[in-house]
Amino acid sequence: YGGDAIGGVILMEPARIPAKDTIYGKTLLSGATNGKGGNITTELTKAYENGWFVKGQASFKRYGDFEAPDYVLSNTGVSQLGASLGIGKHDFIWGWDAHYSYFDTNIAILRASDIGNIDDLIRAINVQQPLIVRDFDYDIDKPRQEVTHHLAKLKFYKRFEGIGKWNFQYDFQHNQRFEYDIRVGDDSEKASLDLRLATHTLSTDFKIDAKRNYTLNFGLMGLYQNNFANPDTGVRRLVPDYDKYDVGAFATGEYTVSNTLLLDAGLRYDFNYIDAKKFYRTSRWEERGYDVEFPDLVIENLGTQLLTNPKFEYHNFSATAGLQYDLDTETELRFNYALSQRAPNPSEIFSDGLHHSAARIELGDLRIKSETSQKLSLSIQKEGDTWGYTFAPYANFIKDFIVLEPTGVEFNIRGAFPVWTYRQTTARLLGLDANLFSQWTPHWRTDHNFSIVKGIDTDLGRPLINIPATHFRNSLSYTNSAWKDFKITLESQYVFRQNEFPPNITVFSPEQNQDITLNINTPPDAYHLIGLDSSFKIPLSEQNTLLVGLTVNNLLNTSYREYLNRLRYYADDLGRNFLIRLKLNY
Repeated sequence: YGGDAIGGVILMEPARIPAKDTIYGKTLLSGATNGKGGNITTELTKAYENGWFVKGQASFKRYGDFEAPDYVLSNTGVSQLGASLGIGKHDFIWGWDAHYSYFDTNIAILRASDIGNIDDLIRAINVQQPLIVRDFDYDIDKPRQEVTHHLAKLKFYKRFEGIGKWNFQYDFQHNQRFEYDIRVGDDSEKASLDLRLATHTLSTDFKIDAKRNYTLNFGLMGLYQNNFANPDTGVRRLVPDYDKYDVGAFATGEYTVSNTLLLDAGLRYDFNYIDAKKFYRTSRWEERGYDVEFPDLVIENLGTQLLTNPKFEYHNFSATAGLQYDLDTETELRFNYALSQRAPNPSEIFSDGLHHSAARIELGDLRIKSETSQKLSLSIQKEGDTWGYTFAPYANFIKDFIVLEPTGVEFNIRGAFPVWTYRQTTARLLGLDANLFSQWTPHWRTDHNFSIVKGIDTDLGRPLINIPATHFRNSLSYTNSAWKDFKITLESQYVFRQNEFPPNITVFSPEQNQDITLNINTPPDAYHLIGLDSSFKIPLSEQNTLLVGLTVNNLLNTSYREYLNRLRYYADDLGRNFLIRLKLNY
């Protein structure tokens, strides 16, 4: 994987469907006190001995306003409906499957994040109290998002005796997103953002795995994406209309040197091309210096606005090399070097307006180019019967790192919002992930996890914004299979305060008639959360079981704010939540 996968990929595949005459399924039902709602999901699979199968799934979710420990988070409800259907035939030599999924979700956006004027914005961020708190309800009012997503996928594979396996896949995605702002008059029910994104992807790869000591995998990928930003909203579009073309080619390999040493390497090339049509306000175009650097992009001058046709192409390379060495039967050592280049996405280049779900105005930059990451990682891992650990330090050096950071505030007819601007710099990230577990007895186990990362803007000699705070997680678990597979876990999570952050910005307060420091970069205080999770299984028949589970999040109802939560400026995070779940396998 290349391109947007500069941070790595977690790939989730559906469970393998058995080649036998059977029908099975499961239904999950859950309810929660925080939000006073829940969701239900059910799926059913019919399989045949000759490899044919059909699988269906449906789900529904509904929650009202969520709550912080001391107040209701007004207008935070959600409603979602989803369904999927799959059919195919799998055997060892060849197989195919087709899949379609759909979901429609309506998401309320915290009402306190919609600020009427600059002084209210200053009070919301500096005083840390929500300006709007109402009684609990299930209404999903403005501001809100409505998202509809369709995915259709067709996949085929064939094995060649003595060589390997060929895979081919086509998928189509259609995503439509509306954002509804608080508007008045004839536009009160009109969306302020209407984006339609259609994506076609073709991919193929061939894996040579017939030899015992090595495997090779090489393939191609092609993508076409069309974004349409409806101009009928009457609001300046956050991102413009554009066509995007991606082509990628890769080769990877693994070589088993001995029973204890495995080597792997990979190489990838990506070509990205963007062709956009975008209106700029003439004042914004000149303010950012585009009139000097990009005069050839202007195709029509409308006086107060300019119609431009930016066309950008990017050539990126990624490479990786690593080894895995088994020190003994329980302990392994891994080392990896990864070079990765990522082309900027259209949001980073073209953003120019209000991103309401993030409660901020975002400004892209036409000058942004690909970022280049070089990462060194080392890990030693032990997986024993009674104890084990992982110790994994890493260093990541990124040239032309793309940063989104606050640079001011802006007031218009839609309210007052912070302005966040994209820029590039040189970054250094140093981090450590570590965990330790101990199986003290057949029933009792403890787990400990620690993570820390330091991010520095080396061009400016100051910390990067939005680097995760150091955190420490510990848990104590008791399991007893004789008690209907009973399990209970008590977890403690301590999140330290992020003490390394860039300077705050200064804004002008009309009410006080002077410049005021806006504490928009100041991280929240450290916090400690306690959680509880328990479950047991009730056998209903030889093949059917019912799992009953109870989870309590934020058991002590602690008031806290998560540094990376984009709405932390306006309200506390979630309070105590009791969640009960039922899972019926049949």
